[in-house]
Amino acid sequence: MRQEIIRKAIHLSISSFIPLAYLFSNIPKFWMVILLGIASIAIVIIDLGRNHYKWLSKTFEILFNGMLRSHELAGKLTGASYVFIGSFISVLIFPKDIAILALLFTAFGDTAAALYGRKFGKLRIWDKTWEGSIVGLIVCFIIVMFFPQIPNLIKFSGAFAAMFIELLPIKVDDNLRIPLFSGIVMYSLSILFI
Repeated sequence: MRQEIIRKAIHLSISSFIPLAYLFSNIPKFWMVILLGIASIAIVIIDLGRNHYKWLSKTFEILFNGMLRSHELAGKLTGASYVFIGSFISVLIFPKDIAILALLFTAFGDTAAALYGRKFGKLRIWDKTWEGSIVGLIVCFIIVMFFPQIPNLIKFSGAFAAMFIELLPIKVDDNLRIPLFSGIVMYSLSILFI
């Protein structure tokens, strides 16, 4: 559990920094997309490079020993790559408020669901727990309160969408599917009802 807490702390710090920087800075969308695009390419190159360069593989092993999932150890992309890819795509295709909210659902909702579910979850559904998903949803509901400019239907639907897609046993990393699915739901509703 200790390694999972460390992993989630790193995940939370990186995945929350991106939307919070976008929210509180005056960086125009164009430049945010460029920065995230460059960062995504760099992270993916490093991530893939560890499969080809022993020194890079050893560095990963030293820095992240015990925190990588089995598929990441087997050479697949790490969660960090998906955080940047998901952030890049979200900022590129969604309006600013929706992109930020979708990314915050990933950062805080997913982290809360995972930690609470692993520690206290009893009622399993697929590889997750109901308890974790409910706590993740509560966290997402708290987050939406900080976005009064987004209509309730849109932001609460986005929160439900985020935790629904997090719960499903889909073989796509949470850091990609949560912001994209919740963002699509919120953006679609904003087009339909506004």
